[in-house]
Amino acid sequence: MASAPSVGPQVPVSRRDGGPQPPHGCGSAAFTPGTSPEEAAGASASATTSAQDVPAGAGGFDPSAAPPGAAGGDASLERPKPPTTPRRWLAPLLGLAAVAGAGAYLVAHWGLVETDNAQLQGHLTEISSRVNGTIARVLVEDNQEVKLGQPLVQLDDRDAQARLFRARADLEQVAREAQAMAAQAGASVSTARAAEGMAVADQQSASSELARAAADAQRLVGLARQGGVSRQEAEQAVTTYRKAQADFTHSQATRQTAQARIQDVGVDRQKAAAAKAKVLQAKAAFAEAQLDLSYTRITAPSAGRIGSRRAEPGRQVQPGQPLMTVVDTHPWVEANFKETQLTALKPGQAAEVRIDAYPNVVLRGKVSSLAPAAGSRFALLPPDNATGNFTKVVQRITARIDLDPRDTKGLSLVPGLSATVSVRRP
Repeated sequence: MASAPSVGPQVPVSRRDGGPQPPHGCGSAAFTPGTSPEEAAGASASATTSAQDVPAGAGGFDPSAAPPGAAGGDASLERPKPPTTPRRWLAPLLGLAAVAGAGAYLVAHWGLVETDNAQLQGHLTEISSRVNGTIARVLVEDNQEVKLGQPLVQLDDRDAQARLFRARADLEQVAREAQAMAAQAGASVSTARAAEGMAVADQQSASSELARAAADAQRLVGLARQGGVSRQEAEQAVTTYRKAQADFTHSQATRQTAQARIQDVGVDRQKAAAAKAKVLQAKAAFAEAQLDLSYTRITAPSAGRIGSRRAEPGRQVQPGQPLMTVVDTHPWVEANFKETQLTALKPGQAAEVRIDAYPNVVLRGKVSSLAPAAGSRFALLPPDNATGNFTKVVQRITARIDLDPRDTKGLSLVPGLSATVSVRRP
């Protein structure tokens, strides 16, 4: 007679890998103490058959979903290997790329001196009038390109033309007066010289006559005392002597008068020279009137573009009053480097310029010159470190960079644009 199965708590049988056996109804029979192996094997077979009859996903157990080793095999041989994915190599590759990028950056920027405190600069010429007047026409518009000598503004020139006509008339008048004074001075010189020559001749003749009359009077007076001639003849000889003496004195006076006339001719010459000076003064006034007339036509002093136009027809202008600005179309770069970077800057050194408006364009340039002093020295109120609390501030030195015209073609470069300048140490 078979013994009855004992009733007690069911103890799960351990697997070979140390894990618990699945519970009853999950592909293995529960083993209880007192149960024979044949009965346990039959129960396991019936459980397997019932599990095969239950469709998967309907609340039953899918044998394919059983964990490895549930059938009693070695779990270590059937465990799947972890998948091999690119994520395992992503971090090393990123690190290698970062190191390579840092190395390339250091190689490319080794010895470079760079500053972003740079701007494009250009010649900005303010156009103003040099004479008083009223604007008749404005011949240009804002942002228009102009050439050297191109007319910009035309002032009313009627007043200037009237002043020019008056200056021309004054010049002709003083010129004729100067000619008359010069002719008079020349005639006076000839007359004075002729009079002086006649006076000299008269004086010589009178001197000779005086000498003869003196000799005759002396001889006749002596003869009259001896009774050789009459007393009347002696007295007549003395009278002739005295007349000759008077004529000699008169010739002397005439010569002095001629000499005085020559001095008067010098005065006439000075008057003629003063008349010539008046002619020169009239010519200067005429030239000034011509300039004033030319100033009514305001032209461009250089090629460029028109900006800040304030001139309007009918507006009254004064000398020095700004009307518009001509901006040069060939700018350069002024880069403010730190004083610690000054040793890397030399005139003629090559430079690279990047304009913020064109970030993908690299312009070639050349250091043309360096400022003679730090930028703070040119400030309206230069700092004085000898007074108050001292705070050391890195100073800036301005370097002028001339751009290569071949690189600036097709680019709209205007003064004021921000730039970045790089210079490699020599």
